[in-house]
Order: sequence, then structure tokens, then C-alpha cells
Amino acid sequence: MSGPPALSYADMLNRIAAGDRQAFRILYEAAGPKLFAITLRMLKARDKAEDVLQDAFVKIWERSWQYDPAKGEAMAWLATVTRHTALDQMRKQPRMQVAFDEAIVDEIDGQLGQLTETMGEAGDLRRCLSALREDYRKAVVLAYVNGLTHEELAEQFGKPMGTVKSWVRRGLEQLKACMDG
Repeated sequence: MSGPPALSYADMLNRIAAGDRQAFRILYEAAGPKLFAITLRMLKARDKAEDVLQDAFVKIWERSWQYDPAKGEAMAWLATVTRHTALDQMRKQPRMQVAFDEAIVDEIDGQLGQLTETMGEAGDLRRCLSALREDYRKAVVLAYVNGLTHEELAEQFGKPMGTVKSWVRRGLEQLKACMDG
């Protein structure tokens, strides 16, 4: 499907909640590539990413009634369901150490920059990420792009879990303020 869908993601979710299979098919075609990018980036293996994407869409079908437009954009809700599904899968697998690479910030432009309509331009995301303290930036990128849990971040940084949780929370707060500003 090229271009934006005729229905908004929120409209599609409302129709899916009512059992509309056609709306589900349209949502899959419209949002599938973006959500697949999330799973592929987190899982690093195409076959696992495809399996997780399928599981995520099953959850989206079953839980579409839970989407509340007052709490945020539909694409953000879809990305959250997908990310949580990928994290559930990752918890079942042994993890290897993930190194932070400044090149990841460049990759975010192509992935997170497309995820929600509310995040603004990808250049804004790069600017806002570069304005964060280094530890905040690394924690946010490793958590949201590489899918590391708080426990894994604590191990990676050699810091208490409460510290890395604070880094992620503060980093996200500062990103939101920068993107909204």
C-alpha cells in the first residue's frame, strides 16, 4: 500500500474492535512494515521477527478494543503492543552483550522517525537525542531500539537497576519535552 491509508489507524482499530476483518487487513498492510522494522531491529533475525510480528497482530486483533485515543496516537499503541510482544520473546532467549554505537542514532531516523505522526521530523529526533546526557541517550537507545530490559541495562552499564530506570525515564521525559518544544 503506497501512501497513507484511507482510514486512520484509530478508525481501523475501532472497526477491528467491532470484528471488521477488512479493516484488520488494511491495518496489516499499512502498519505491518513499520511494526516489522521494530521486531527486526529488536530480534536481529528475520524468522523470529516475522513470528513476533504475527503474534503482535494476533494481540492487536484480540485487544483492539483496549485502544483509547485519549491516551495517545494509534500508531504509538500499535508500536507498544509490538515492542512488548518482542520483549516477551526476548526474555525467553539468552542475551548477548549489546554495544552502544553512535551509528544507532542514525538508524533511529529511519525507524523511530516513521513510527508515529506525533514525533515530528526525524531530524528533530536526532537533534533531541544528541542533546541528552550521554548516559540517558545510551540507555534510551539500548532500551527502545535494541530492546534491552532494565535488568539488562543495569548489567550492561554496571549500575544499579534503579539508576538505569531513572536514566531511561529522564531521557524519555527530556526527549518528549524537546520534541514538543
